[in-house]
Amino acid sequence: MLDVRNLTKKIDGKTIVENISFTLNEGEILGFVGPNGAGKTTTLRMLACCTLPASGNATLDGLDLVKDDMQIRRKIGYLPEVPPLYEHMKVVTYLRTIARFKGIPANRQNDAVDHVIERCFINKMSVREIGKLSKGYRQRVGLAQAILGNPRLLLLDEPTSGLDPGQISEMREIIRSAAKNSMVIFSTHILQEIQNLCHRIVLIKNGTLTYQGRLDQYGLADDGITHLVLRLKGDRKVIESALNLEGHDISYQLGEQTNGSAEIKANVQFPEDTATQTAILKELLNQNITVLEVSPKAKDLEHTILEFMRSE
Repeated sequence: MLDVRNLTKKIDGKTIVENISFTLNEGEILGFVGPNGAGKTTTLRMLACCTLPASGNATLDGLDLVKDDMQIRRKIGYLPEVPPLYEHMKVVTYLRTIARFKGIPANRQNDAVDHVIERCFINKMSVREIGKLSKGYRQRVGLAQAILGNPRLLLLDEPTSGLDPGQISEMREIIRSAAKNSMVIFSTHILQEIQNLCHRIVLIKNGTLTYQGRLDQYGLADDGITHLVLRLKGDRKVIESALNLEGHDISYQLGEQTNGSAEIKANVQFPEDTATQTAILKELLNQNITVLEVSPKAKDLEHTILEFMRSE
């Protein structure tokens, strides 16, 4: 578990990050969102033990960010916005060097390097010099060094920057796979990537945490749940009874009835199986409830985030 408490950073007397607190559990991907200069990169650098906080602290599996920094470094994979690559080295030589830096036992280093080369789809480029690689392959090599050794915490700063759609899709799958046994913090300006990858978001503005929460609270996550908006006409109690149909587990929220009208809007979260959706709609009709409209709930992550960023 990562536990961040009141993390603060000052540079030349100016507060860059102020009192940021959040937690992260194994298997979670946390999206860092905010405008340029918000403090995202500075926060990631502190968590990667690249710079010390002015105050506050963080613990990773009980290890202290400041006191146990050498132990924490070996539990962290970090991909800065500009990957830390040695352009004159061949890919495989570079990764073997990183394996030694990370303290991976000598008898496991070759297998660990072969594993990340396979996972990051850089087999064909493993004997080429890094300086001769394309932007996409350089980014993959950067991610390979980050996930080398199966780190407990993976810190990714704009990992899909400058990649084409195919490369972004591949990068997304690599990150998902890495998150199965790790905790991931993912910073990006591409809001679609946050929606596709992350379980929770942290919004940072002017160095302070503006909002944090789960995407599925807003129907924004790719969570295997069908989010529908039903516009219904009929008695409210009868509608509630139909939506609580025995043997079918759903969650819903009813809006208020408008004056002079019996219309009610219901935001309903159905499980992925269509049988429940069909049964609920049949029950509504059987109870003489008029179904005026069935439509998918808009998953507008950009609008939601902008609303939070405007509110103070």
